[in-house]
Amino acid sequence: MDLSIPQKGDTMNKPKAIFIDVDGTLLSHATKRVPKSAVDALHYAHNKGALLFIATGRSKMELGLIDDLAKVPFDGFVTMNGGYCYGADGNVIFKNPLHPQTVAALVERLTHDPFPCMFIEEHHLYINMINDRVQELQASLALPLPPVGNIRHAPDIDIYQVAAFDAAQEEAFLRGLPYSRTTQWMEGGFDLVNETVNKWEGILHVSRHFGIEPQEAAAIGDGENDIEMLENAGYSVVMGNASDNVKQCAKFITGHIDDDGFAEAIAHLLS
Repeated sequence: MDLSIPQKGDTMNKPKAIFIDVDGTLLSHATKRVPKSAVDALHYAHNKGALLFIATGRSKMELGLIDDLAKVPFDGFVTMNGGYCYGADGNVIFKNPLHPQTVAALVERLTHDPFPCMFIEEHHLYINMINDRVQELQASLALPLPPVGNIRHAPDIDIYQVAAFDAAQEEAFLRGLPYSRTTQWMEGGFDLVNETVNKWEGILHVSRHFGIEPQEAAAIGDGENDIEMLENAGYSVVMGNASDNVKQCAKFITGHIDDDGFAEAIAHLLS
């Protein structure tokens, strides 16, 4: 896609910052890669002066495994659905871990009724068990299997997110767990976070840090956990591969991720 967009006669306001989901928005689950057109579009946006931010359910460790994004000049990162945000220099801007009572109640529940849950700390992650579903979902995200660890110590450590690998457990997962909420990251998996955590809240903290007004921010996403940022950002673009209920949150619907949809989104925002 040609991103050499003419500027003459341009009267449309452009966002100062663009917050971008990863899975299904930048990273194709079909190819396990970031399309070259998307990488080119990111560099184009940077050269046009837009601040670029990741806004993902992934952790910092998982982001570091995406080689295609390693050389993109991002200005900051909203990770773990907004629960852990930091700048390009690595300095933490905002963090909001799960309440210890939430983690303790979950660990007790998993002791009696186990199903796969990955516990994510600031610099480490581990899972209580691995089954076929874990292997399937991790492979679909081009991620290695997490190490199996002892979750008994989790209530004594800051846990920012728990990724569960059985969507059928969501209702039981929530029931009785205090100070928490869940958000689905793909079919068959969801995240447990603090009740006040979502991507838009993380974006607000990052925006204040960089002197960006909410109406000056754009959001691009495709998943259920993108809805808050899509509904509240001054500009919103939903990928063509998103579900219909996510598309209802968009001001603009772009093409499929595998059909240069992300490059189209950037062209729309900066034209």
